[in-house]
Formats: sequence, C-alpha cells, structure tokens
Amino acid sequence: MRVKFNASKKQGLALKYLYDDKTTEIGYGGAAWWWKSFLGTFRVWSMAMKYPWTRWFFGRKELVNLKRTTLNSYYKFLTTYGIPECDKGKLNGSDNTIRFRNKSEILLLDLAYQPSDPLYTGLWSLELTGGFIDESNEVDMLAITMINTRLGRQMNKEYGIVPKLLETFNPDKWHVYTRYYRPYKTWTLPNYRVFIPALATDNPNLDSKYIEQLQKADEVTRQRLLYGNFDYDDMAGKLFRRDEVEDLFKANIDEGKTMYLSCDVARLGKDCTVISLRRGLECLEIIKKNGLTTDDTARFIKDLEAEYHIHRNNIIIDSDWVWGGVADQLRGCINFVNNGRPFATYTEQNFANLKAQCYFKFKELAEKRKIRIHADWEIAEDIKQELSNTLLKNELIDQKIQLESKEDFKKRVWKSPDVADSLMMRMYYEVCWYWDDDDDSDFFNNLSNYSWQSSWNTDLVWFLS
Repeated sequence: MRVKFNASKKQGLALKYLYDDKTTEIGYGGAAWWWKSFLGTFRVWSMAMKYPWTRWFFGRKELVNLKRTTLNSYYKFLTTYGIPECDKGKLNGSDNTIRFRNKSEILLLDLAYQPSDPLYTGLWSLELTGGFIDESNEVDMLAITMINTRLGRQMNKEYGIVPKLLETFNPDKWHVYTRYYRPYKTWTLPNYRVFIPALATDNPNLDSKYIEQLQKADEVTRQRLLYGNFDYDDMAGKLFRRDEVEDLFKANIDEGKTMYLSCDVARLGKDCTVISLRRGLECLEIIKKNGLTTDDTARFIKDLEAEYHIHRNNIIIDSDWVWGGVADQLRGCINFVNNGRPFATYTEQNFANLKAQCYFKFKELAEKRKIRIHADWEIAEDIKQELSNTLLKNELIDQKIQLESKEDFKKRVWKSPDVADSLMMRMYYEVCWYWDDDDDSDFFNNLSNYSWQSSWNTDLVWFLS
C-alpha cells in the first residue's frame, strides 16, 4: 500500500528527521492546532504497516485522555486518507493494543505517575521498536527516560530501524524547555536531538476562525498557544510572577556596602556548586562550578573571602546532609538548613521551614524592586526558569506555607534549582533580626533557638546578656 502524506513544510522537516540515520529524539510543536498528533499517528501507523512483527506505542500522561485525543487523531488520519478497514488495525480494549495483519502492534501506554510504582517498573519489560508521546510536557521525565531505554528492542536490528522517539508538546517551562527549547535557542542541542517549532499560523489548512479564537483569548494563552512562546506559562501555585523575575535584572537599587557570599553545594549527578557574591541586596556575580569536592569548595570560598574582604559571619553555606562538610571547614560561617525552623516574625505568615521563609522574603523584596542581579545570559536564563518553576506545595490558609521539594522540582524541570537556592539563602540575613522594641525577649529567644546553627549566635547572646 502507498499513502502520500500531505505534509506541510514543518511536518516535512519532522519527517526528514524521523527517517534519517542519526536523530533519535524529535521534539515537535510549540502551539495549538498544528496537527501534532496527526503527524505522530501517521509515523507510527506507517512503520507498523511496513515492518511486520514490530512493536510501537502511543503514549500520554493518562490513558483516558489518550483515547479521547491521540486515538481520535489516529482514526481521523485513517479516515482522511481512506485507509481500508483491513489495514486500520484492530483495537483490543482489554489490553489496549492495536494489532495488524502482519503481526505488528501499537501499544496504548498510560504514562501517569503511580505512587505504587514510582520508578515506572511496569515499563521495564517492554520491548519496543519506536513510538510517539503526545503532550510529553505533561509526562514525568522519569517515564520518558524509561521509555527511551526500551526502544530498539523489537526487530530494529533485523530491519535496520533506528530507534526513535517523537515527542509533541505545547509551550511549557518544565523539562521540554530544558531539553528542547532552551538548547534550540542557544544552538546547543546534542546531535541526536532536534526541535521543530510549529505555530498555528504555519498550518496552511487551518480554519481562520481558530486563529480568531486564539486572538480573543487572554495574554498567557495567546503567547503560549498562538505565538508558541515558552516563556509564558499558567502553572498554578507559582511563587514568582513573570514581571517580578524580569525586574530582578533591571531594578535600580541603592548599593550596599556589606559583602555577602552564599553557596549552594553540589549534590550528586548533574548539579553544580553555585556561589553568589552580594553587596547588600545587589548580586555582583554568580559562579557555577562542576566536580568540586567539599575540600575544593571550602578552599575556593576562602579565596573569595580574602579577595572580596567578606566577614566570615556573612558567608552562608547550604549544610543539608553530608554537605555540611564545607561549612565545617569555614568556622564562623552560617549553616543554612533548608528544613530548619523558621524565625519568629510579627506577621500572620506561618512557614513550615526556613527555606520557605527565605523564599517568601526574596519574593517580598523582588516585588519592591529592592534586588538587582548581574549575570551573564546563560545564568540569567537559569534564574528565570528556576524562579518561574518555584511552586507552593499547598495554598491552604490553615496550613503552614511550604514549597515543593527539590526532588519534585527536578522531576518536573529535569534540573536542580541550584542558582535560585544560592540567591534565596542571602535572605537569611533579612529574616533573622526581628524583635519588638518594647520587649526584647523574643529577640533573645530567636537567637537561642538558632545557636546550633553557628557559634557566633551563641556568642552574641552571651555578649548582649
């Protein structure tokens, strides 16, 4: 059977990469109504028909949505191109598999996160030739990684089929931004991965009424779904507004005189050690270092301390878990513990931990345009992405305010908020000096509570006593 797919220019470019010999990950999309699912279903169906005994898949975050949308696009494609009934494949609803006469299969995969299977072990046994994930921006990155390891295992060697994963998505600030959009903007995509932006206005067959509907929508919807702007989003529970983040790089502030240094120490894997140098509330420089041991980090901070004449009390180090080893070598610095007790304040805000309190103080000063950050383009992009993805864990008034954990952040964004955390830690010095002029008891209580964090607090309590 021969089917001439009436591809647009952008779809034709996607098909070029789908059939070459080196590309294995193709990201396609960027706006609504661009027939992304149409392209994906054609690719999978045509390969299943051409190569007997191969196994392909359609995937989406939830199976019920896959059947309502992706599978609907599949049948629309078959109808549009007049595919005979015998070649449409037969869907078995009990195991969610489409089977063809040549013994090829298309699996319908539910890629939603399940608490009972956090590592997606249910995907480990699959042997797949290739496939298509629709709206991959909604899918947990761990699921995508697991699926990628299962490709190339069903008749690929026999037919010489390069294992390929097609992902289609609308603009998002999560892992598709990190993996596709940002490297695409900076020409740093690895040679096995491509991103093809496709806008609604690029679709020659699109009804003009669809464009009119988008033009009447709110600004965020227009930017994301009409213009394909990945820097706009509508996530619920965001701590920072887009304009607040942008203003961090252009606010006019009074330069302070006191120098501060905050350090978010690298964890395992891809994380970096990030050091922020501050003069007052102005960030002069952000330094990222890979592969430093705790000893290397301590020596580097000591060099900066001497160069910029920073008082040891104005150095604050992330001291969670084993990373307290850096602070141990810098006696007199502040040990920042993310899950430590927040300082008492005279507001109605009730924070779950010190990290949440400092991030809220960061937001408060950002709203008042009292923070200025100097950074190169790449680090500025890190800051924008990380702050834009800083989410509240809950927004219930009767519960303590807390933020999403770093582990959950990394699942969504596929990177750690190292730079944002290094900026946030500077707020420690803005939240720890609260006391009532008429009653100093709370002030002394605060210092006593936190005497374990550094020796200078204890000394200060003794001196003031």
